[in-house]
Amino acid sequence: MKNKLPVVLHLFIFFILLHSSNGFSDLDALLKLKQSMAVAPERSGLDDWVAPLPNSIVSNSHCSFSGVTCDENSRVTSLIISNVALNGSIPPEIGVLNKLVNLTLTSNGLTGELPVEMCNLTSIRFINFSTNAITGEFPGEIVAAMAELEVFDVYNNNFSGMLPLEFVKLKNLKKLFLGGNFFSGEIPEDYSEFQSLQSLGLQGNALTGRIPWSLSRLSTLEELCLGYFNSYDGGIPPEFGSFKSLKLLDIGGCDLSGEIPESLGNLKMLHTLFLQFNNLTGEIPPDLSGLVSLKSLDLSSNNLTGGIPESFSELKNLTLLNLFLNHLSGPIPPFIGDLPNLEVLQLWTNNFTFSLPPNLGSNGKLLILDVDGNHLTGTIPQDLCKGGKLQILVLMVNYFFGPLPEKLGDCKSLTKIRIMNNFFNGTIPAGVFNLPELTMLELDNNYFSGELPAEMYSESLQIVSISNNRLTGIIPPAIGGLVNITKLSLQSNNLIGGIPEEMFNLKRLYAINFSDNNLTGEIPADIGNCSDLTSLDLSRNELHGEFPRGILSLSSLNILNVSRNNLIGEIPAKLGHMKSLTVLDLSYNQFSGRVPSDGQLKDFNDTVFAGNPNLCSPHLPHCESITNLKHHSVSLNKSKLFLSIFIPITITFSILIFFLLIKQKNKIQKSKSWKLTTFQRLDFKAEDVIVCLKDENIIGKGGAGIVYRGSMPNGIDVAIKRLMGRNHGFEAEIQTLGTIKHRNIVRLLGYVCNRDTNLLLYEFMSHGSLGEILHGPKGAHLQWETRCKIAIEAAKGLCYLHHDCSPLIIHRDVKSNNILLDSDYEAHVADFGLAKFLRDAGGSECMSSIAGSYGYIAPEYAYTLKVDEKSDVYSFGVVLLELISGKKPVGEFGDGVDIVRWVRETISEIPPPPETAVVVAVVDCRLKGYVLESVVDMFKIAMMCVEEESTRRPNMREVVQMLTNGNL
Repeated sequence: MKNKLPVVLHLFIFFILLHSSNGFSDLDALLKLKQSMAVAPERSGLDDWVAPLPNSIVSNSHCSFSGVTCDENSRVTSLIISNVALNGSIPPEIGVLNKLVNLTLTSNGLTGELPVEMCNLTSIRFINFSTNAITGEFPGEIVAAMAELEVFDVYNNNFSGMLPLEFVKLKNLKKLFLGGNFFSGEIPEDYSEFQSLQSLGLQGNALTGRIPWSLSRLSTLEELCLGYFNSYDGGIPPEFGSFKSLKLLDIGGCDLSGEIPESLGNLKMLHTLFLQFNNLTGEIPPDLSGLVSLKSLDLSSNNLTGGIPESFSELKNLTLLNLFLNHLSGPIPPFIGDLPNLEVLQLWTNNFTFSLPPNLGSNGKLLILDVDGNHLTGTIPQDLCKGGKLQILVLMVNYFFGPLPEKLGDCKSLTKIRIMNNFFNGTIPAGVFNLPELTMLELDNNYFSGELPAEMYSESLQIVSISNNRLTGIIPPAIGGLVNITKLSLQSNNLIGGIPEEMFNLKRLYAINFSDNNLTGEIPADIGNCSDLTSLDLSRNELHGEFPRGILSLSSLNILNVSRNNLIGEIPAKLGHMKSLTVLDLSYNQFSGRVPSDGQLKDFNDTVFAGNPNLCSPHLPHCESITNLKHHSVSLNKSKLFLSIFIPITITFSILIFFLLIKQKNKIQKSKSWKLTTFQRLDFKAEDVIVCLKDENIIGKGGAGIVYRGSMPNGIDVAIKRLMGRNHGFEAEIQTLGTIKHRNIVRLLGYVCNRDTNLLLYEFMSHGSLGEILHGPKGAHLQWETRCKIAIEAAKGLCYLHHDCSPLIIHRDVKSNNILLDSDYEAHVADFGLAKFLRDAGGSECMSSIAGSYGYIAPEYAYTLKVDEKSDVYSFGVVLLELISGKKPVGEFGDGVDIVRWVRETISEIPPPPETAVVVAVVDCRLKGYVLESVVDMFKIAMMCVEEESTRRPNMREVVQMLTNGNL
């Protein structure tokens, strides 16, 4: 027992209260509980917990409290309070309820530690405190007093320390759930000595070491969960095949290695086997066919090879088969289509070949089919939706051909259809635009032809993307019937006619892309009705008329591209006052007049206005040629007069500015108000940093500031980043960044500041940035092995930010120029000028405007301004494409085309099998002697990272796993 004296004092005081002359009843204890565990104001749940009126003769009023059950003596035997948003802690008075058999306080907001007075609950059999925020090391003395305990559940709290041993002594304990906490150390060997245990849940902690093989001695065990956030050495003990009663084995996501033991096939009663997200190797053992009761098998995200064993045809009870993210190959065996109970089949990102089983879906039970990213071909089985239950159909990035089955247009259960990047042809079944549950229809990069249907009335469709096909005809007015659509992409087809006005009644639209068609007419004035629009691309058409004034009312518009049309007239001055606009392209039209010089239009470069011969701007060389010639002489005389006055004033002003700058520079260097704050021991002073702020020491400039190289008196070089402006939250955030310690993140050594200036001090990276080397003359020396190493190291740095540091951090500006290389070319993620702290794991933030670098910005960030860690994943995918191709993200592929679009267009232009052919087409010609399979593996990972839908991207932990466990 830890710290016995305080426990004894606690209990002594408690029993004095209990046996005082006034007594302390169950009613008093419950009212004290209500006082300590107050319900949040917006919730109700304990409203009827009120004291009886004075002089009331009722002595058992508490027995009618909600959640309370009493025995015949009005003693509380059961207390069940769930989902009522309690806060506060469990008070010591809980020990008064010494007749409690069931104490359940789940899914509330309880904090603090468990009171030692719970030792008095000697009759307790069921305790459930799951999904709260209770903290502290686990008080083993409480458990020791509960001899009758059968169920103990504290899943998803904040307990820490080693796993308590006291549970082992409880002879009646059947269910023990300690998962979702912060327990550390190894699983004790003593845990193999439970006498009656049926369920053991230790998942989601910080456990290490090897999984004890001795757990297999638990002859009564039915459920064993050990994975997720735990990190074990070695593999699955082969002895686990000797469990006699095991029904569920979940050891996913805990760094297991080695092969899957064949002995697991002996678990005849097992219905669930989860081994996903580990480092398991070898082939899938055919012996697993012995799992005759198996319903759910998940071996996804490992390094398994070989094929699906033919013996799996014996698994007649199988409902879920997940094998995605492995290196499996060969055909999908035909018997998969004959499994009578199969509901979920997910095989994406493997190397499966040939066609889908022709009978797939014929059992009438199929819910989900996802075979994205394989080498499958052939046509689509006709009976995928035979039972009318199919919800998700994902076939993208394969070599399927032929028309879509017309039956899909009648499959009313469908919620998602994603079949991009194949060779489908024929017309699109008209019925898919009217399915009652369908939210996503993505048919991009195929060969669909014909016209869009004249009737569209789905109220569920949110995303329709049919770009890069061969559609003809008009955009039907019926498209206005898709009342909840948010994204509509019809780019790169052969559509004609005008843009229907009906579509601008779609109030939820945030992205429209009709580029690269043959559309004519004017842009409808009603476009301003789409108030949520953030991206509008109408480029490469034959639209005419003046710039539509309705666009100026789109306050959330981030991206506007109307280039390569026949638009005329002047560019309205109000366009420069659209503060959210970050990407603009008006090039190659017939605009005339002057480009407005106020607002943010002056911040866009010349390419935005190029190809408009009658457009005048100070940056356009032909501006003078279109000036009205009859005013030339008058203007000339005015210019002479102006210059005679302006030049002397300018010279005088310049001299004054020069001396002011000299004075300011001296002030910066000699100021005694500088303060040096360090995060480790540094053998230099603030003055040593200040003297390095010279122009000859500048090694980089960016939007956030200027970077200098500083040589300190002790011979150490540091990078000094002088920030632009003064940030009032600077010190608080820097204190957090200063605690980040990871090998692949540039270390913040400290900072120097005064009232006007902030200087960040980083460790110096002698080889500069990856972008500078890769896209410069030294890029030829950066060969494939080094590029792979850099990719892995940078991924590990980002993984730490997203998953392991506290608070979690989104970088928001991941790019090759922010990956720095030291003397050994080891990669370090740098520049946290745009970083955001995520207080809630898995949360997101909505930004007021787009931040980041063009070419790296994720689509959803540009459309919705919502940012989460998947936005960083997209940017990292762009970096991987840079490493493969040696090309910059933008500027090398033509107007409006970035590296992601260039790669996708390259894929669409190469006949099957395109995977290796695409890599050969895009790989950096400066690379010599690389292993093609390694480049293909990184290419696959990169394309997963740059998926348009953020939910389809892996997280950085998965990216690291794929990069380190593949063939790179």
